[in-house]
Amino acid sequence: MEGQLCANLEISVEKRQGASPPSFIALLKVYRELLVSRIRNTQCLIDNLIENDYFSAEDAEIVVQFPTQADKVRKILDLVQSKGEEVSEYFICVLQKVADAYYELQPWLDEIGYEPSENICSKPVVNTDPVSRYCQKLRYELGRDSKFVMSYGQREEMLLEEIYSNSIMELVGFTNESLGKVYQLEALFDDTVGLINEDGETIYVFGDAGIGKSILLQKIQSLWARKELDIGAKFFFCFRCRMFSCFKEDEAICLKDLLFKYNCYPDQDPTEVFHYILQFPHTVLFTFDGFDEIYSNFDLSTMPEMCSPSEAVHPLVLLVSLLRGKLLKGSKKILTARTGTEIQRNIIRKKVLLRGFSSNNLKDYTAMFFKDEGQRALVLNQLEANPNLCSLCTVPLFCWIIFKCYEHFHSMFDSHELPDCSVTLTDVFLLMIEVHLNRSLKTSLLKNTTRSQAEVFRSRKETLLALGKMAYKGMENSFFIFQQEEVSSVNISEGDLQLGFLRTVKGYSGCDDQFTYEFLHLTLQCFFTALFLVIEEKVSAKELLRFFNECSSTETVQPTCLRIPWLKKQLEGEDPFRNNEHFHFTNLFLCGLLSRSKQKLFRHLVLPAVIKRKRKILITYFGESMKSHLKGLTRSSLPNYNQIQVQPNFVWMLRCLYETQNEKVGKLAAKRMHANYIKLTYCNAYSADCSAISFVVHHFQKRLALDLDNNNINDYGVKQLLPCFSKLAVIRLSVNQVTDHGVRILYEELSKYQIVSFLGLYNNQITDVGAKYVAKLIEECSSLEYVKIGANKITSEGGKCLAQAIQKSKTMFEIGMWGNQVGDEGAKAFAEALRNHPRLTNVRLTKNELDDEAAMSFAEMLKVNKKLVHLWLIQNRITAKGVKYLSEALKENTAIKEVCLNGNLISQEEAKAFEDEERIICF
Repeated sequence: MEGQLCANLEISVEKRQGASPPSFIALLKVYRELLVSRIRNTQCLIDNLIENDYFSAEDAEIVVQFPTQADKVRKILDLVQSKGEEVSEYFICVLQKVADAYYELQPWLDEIGYEPSENICSKPVVNTDPVSRYCQKLRYELGRDSKFVMSYGQREEMLLEEIYSNSIMELVGFTNESLGKVYQLEALFDDTVGLINEDGETIYVFGDAGIGKSILLQKIQSLWARKELDIGAKFFFCFRCRMFSCFKEDEAICLKDLLFKYNCYPDQDPTEVFHYILQFPHTVLFTFDGFDEIYSNFDLSTMPEMCSPSEAVHPLVLLVSLLRGKLLKGSKKILTARTGTEIQRNIIRKKVLLRGFSSNNLKDYTAMFFKDEGQRALVLNQLEANPNLCSLCTVPLFCWIIFKCYEHFHSMFDSHELPDCSVTLTDVFLLMIEVHLNRSLKTSLLKNTTRSQAEVFRSRKETLLALGKMAYKGMENSFFIFQQEEVSSVNISEGDLQLGFLRTVKGYSGCDDQFTYEFLHLTLQCFFTALFLVIEEKVSAKELLRFFNECSSTETVQPTCLRIPWLKKQLEGEDPFRNNEHFHFTNLFLCGLLSRSKQKLFRHLVLPAVIKRKRKILITYFGESMKSHLKGLTRSSLPNYNQIQVQPNFVWMLRCLYETQNEKVGKLAAKRMHANYIKLTYCNAYSADCSAISFVVHHFQKRLALDLDNNNINDYGVKQLLPCFSKLAVIRLSVNQVTDHGVRILYEELSKYQIVSFLGLYNNQITDVGAKYVAKLIEECSSLEYVKIGANKITSEGGKCLAQAIQKSKTMFEIGMWGNQVGDEGAKAFAEALRNHPRLTNVRLTKNELDDEAAMSFAEMLKVNKKLVHLWLIQNRITAKGVKYLSEALKENTAIKEVCLNGNLISQEEAKAFEDEERIICF
C-alpha cells in the first residue's frame, strides 16, 4: 500500500516540477489512511499543537468529541491541513520527534526522507504521551535501582559496572546437553541459537546458589535501562519470587496492580498505559528471580486457569498465568531457579545453565576487584598455589566473599596471605562473619589491634544467637523474608542491623508501613541457621538433625512448598541427600561448624560438653545415613570392575563429609562403597567438589575407575584430584571445561604412576597444545589403551602428534577423535600409524574435514593392516571416488568389520555401486 501511495505522491509532485519542495498538505492527503491506522495516541499531538498556538481550545474540544481513535485522527488531519503548510509540517515533525509514541511511523518517515525546516526546528516538541512518559520513568527507576549492588559488607554499595564480570553461560537442551555458549546477552533472546521449544515463552536460567543468577538479571535490567539491550522491549517488570510468599492466602489483586504497584506506577493515565501493554504484550520483558524460593500454603490446584487481566485473584495465580502464557501471551520472560528445580517443558523456550567463572573469567574479575597491579599479582599467585581456594572462587559469590575478606585484612595488617591449606566453605563464611564483626569494633590508628576470631565471636555472641534464631525460624518453614515484628521478637537491635548481615527489601504485601528484611544471600541464612543449632545449648538431637530429615522426606513436595502442578522437584525417596538446596547448605555448614578443627573457636561460645554431644549425634547420624545411601545406589558388574552409579545427592553427601574433615568418616565411606568404579556423571559437580571426591578416593587401597563426565570440573578440579591419580586406572573427564592446562596436569601426574588404561577427554576445550601432552602420555604410558579426545579444537598439527605417538605405542586399542579438524594431513598421519599397528582395533575420525585424499590414505593402510576392526569416517567430505578406493582395499582385507561413511558426499544412487561390499556403510 505504501509503495502505491509513494507513486501517487511522485505523480502529484511531477505536476509541480520546478516549484517549491513537496507540499506537506499533499503528504498528509496521500498518506491519510496510513496515518489513521498507525497513530494510536492523539493527546500528544493535541498538546503540542496547542502549545505552539496552532490549535485553539475549541479545536481540541472538537477532536475529543469523536468516539473512536481513528475518527479523532481524521479530524486532527482535517484541521491541520486547513491551517496550512507550516502546521502540516509541524504535525509531521511531532511524529518524528516523539518516536516512542509513533514508532510504527518511523519507517514511513525514513521513506519520505523528512527533515524539518529551520523554522520548524525552532518550535518545541514535548512528549506528553502517557506510554512514552511511563517508559521513560521505568527506565529511569530501573536504571537507578540497578546501578548499585548491595555488597556483602557493612552498609556498603558498589557500582554494578565495577563488580559484574562475565561467567560461563551455556545454552542447553531439555536433557541439559550443550547447545553452545552465550557470549552476548542479546543471544538469550535470539531464536536462531538455543531454541528448544518455539511455543514456550520463558527463558529458564538455572545454576547453583551464588553462581550469579540475580546479578545477571540486574545486568540485563541495567542494559535495558540504558537502551543498550536491543530486544524490542518497551517495558521491563522485575519480580523477586520469594516476595510472593509474603501475600496472605486471601489476598487478591489484578494484573494492572501487580505490574504498577510493585514496580513503577504511571504518572499519567495508567489505564491507557495498561491498555497499551495488553495490546502489545510482545513489547514487555519480565524477569522472575528465584522461582524455587516461593513457599506458600496457597494451593493453585484449586484455582481455575487464569486468563482475564482484569480479574482480581491471588498474586501467585497471576504469576503462574504469566509464565504459562495465559496472560500477556507473547511477552518475553526470564525465570531463574537453583539447579534441581525442574519446570515443565511446555513453558520453556530456552534453557541457560550458569557454570560460574572460567580461569579467564576469574582473572578478569580479579583485575576488576584489585585495581593495584601488585596486589592483584599477589592474589593471583596465591590462588594458583591453592587450587582448593581457586575452585571456591569459580562461584562468583564465594569469590566475592574471599576477595572482600582478603581486602579487609590487607587494609588492617598491610599484608595478608590467603590460606595455604585446605579451605572449606565453612571456613570462608566464618571469615566473612569475622570481617563484618570486626568492622563494628572501634579501632585505633594502629592496624594490629584487632582481636582473634574467637574473641570477636565471643564479644558478639548474643548478636550471633539472635540472628541465628531468626534464620532458624525462617528455615523451618522455608521463609526467606522477615517482617519487623519477627526481627524485634528475637531481640535484634538497630546496632545488629548495622552489621550488614540483613538488608531491607520492598514488601509485596500489606505491610508497606513497616520494614521487611532478608539475609544478604540465601547461603548466609543457611549459615546462621547452622550456627544457631551449634551455639544454642537447648537444641535437642531431633532439632539438630531436623534439616537432614527434611531432605529425606518422601513427600513429592515439602508441605510448605507452593503446589504448582508443573513445578517438579527431583526426589530420591528415603534419601538424606535429596536435592533441597537450602536445607543441604544448612546441613553442610552444620557439619563444618561441628568439625574437630572448630572446637577451639566454639569453646568460648558454648560448653565443650554440649559441643561434644552434638558432634557425636551428628557423626552417628551421618554414618548411618551414609550407609543407607550407599546401599541404595545402582550397581552393575563390569569386566574387572564393580560399578556404582551415583546421583547428584551423592555429591551433597561428599560435600558434607568434606566439611567434617574427619578422616575416619572418609575412610568409612570408601570402605562402604564396595566398588572400584565410581560413576559420577551428570551430578552437577563443580571444581571445588573434587576436594571432597579426593577426600574419599584417596582412602581406596586398590586401583579404581572414576567417571566424572558431564559435570563442571575444569582445570582447578583436575588439580584437586592430585591425591587420586596414584589409584586411577580409568579417568573420565569429558564435557568438563578442561583446557590445555588441565591436560598438562593429567600428563604430569598420570605418567608418574603408569597405571591409567582409559583417558576420557571428549568435548572439552583442548587445542593442539593439549593434544601434544596426550600424545606424550600415549607414548610414555604403556598401560594406556583407550583415549577419547573428540569434539575438541585439535587440528592437523595435534592430529599428527597423536598419530605418531600411537604408532610408537604397542598397547593402544582405541582412539576417539570425533569432531576435531585434523584434515587430510592428520588423516595421512593416522593411516601411517595404523599401517602396521599390532593392536589398535577402533578408530573414530567422524567429522574431521576429511576428503578423498584421506580416503585414499586409509585405503592404502587397509591393504596392509589386519588388526583394525572399526573405522568411522562419518560426516566428512568423502565422495564416491573416495569410497571406491576404500572398497577396492577391502578386497585385500578380511579383518575389518565396518567402514562407516554415513553423512559424506555420496548420493543413494552412487551408493548402489558398493552394495556388494556390506562392510561399506554409506547410509
